[in-house]
Amino acid sequence: MKKLLFLFTILFSMSINAQSGEMRINMWYGTIENSDVEEHLALEKHFKSLWKQQRDAGMLANWEMWQLMNPNEASTHTTYLYVKFYTEENRNSNNQISGIPEGLDQDTWEVVRDKQMSHFKKIYSTNVSYKGGFNNSTEGSKAAEYAVINSMNVNWYKQAEYEDMELKTFMPINKRNGMRAWGLTKVLDQLGTERKTNYYTIDFYNTLEELFTLRSNTSKMSKSVIEAHKKIDQIRSLLSSDIFKLVDNLD
Repeated sequence: MKKLLFLFTILFSMSINAQSGEMRINMWYGTIENSDVEEHLALEKHFKSLWKQQRDAGMLANWEMWQLMNPNEASTHTTYLYVKFYTEENRNSNNQISGIPEGLDQDTWEVVRDKQMSHFKKIYSTNVSYKGGFNNSTEGSKAAEYAVINSMNVNWYKQAEYEDMELKTFMPINKRNGMRAWGLTKVLDQLGTERKTNYYTIDFYNTLEELFTLRSNTSKMSKSVIEAHKKIDQIRSLLSSDIFKLVDNLD
């Protein structure tokens, strides 16, 4: 089995064992008030218990929790990103679990679940497929703690050309530039004129200092790199580039 470091071990700190077939990822965003953060994180362990049950039962490949570090305005809110990875085998599984976190009974679990969900003031979810990437990590190394999720709007008629350029031209450039890991994903839902993102690229870094140092270094581009950027700019637009810090993941 091939070991992938994705987005959110993607890219994601997490490392997962990819089975045959397409890897799909659910990205679930939830925004809560800062005053609820302490309680929210304390209750999150019960939800993590459920995701571990699902993974142990072969229904889920991995789970990660990330925190948005660069909201576009000063805010009294915190946004978390919950990421679940599914292989084809996971998606076809008929296994079942109890659906109750370890150490809780049904009544207590319902109270915990309702309380946790009441924290969210805004939610958003999307599903993507994994198109390719690399992992510069060594066996047994600590997972990447920071991820940059780049939202892309790609010309509908040039998606195949775009994927080819990302994987054959820009993936090797990113690998040489010292990224911990990198991945390309395609949005499978949430499309339309009001939802322009149809691809995400994810960059992984060990530290925030590493990320900022790379961005701060303004080096002269070679002619070939400039031409490659000009070409890809004609078929895609960068809509946003958000920094996330790893909060938790399944061991």
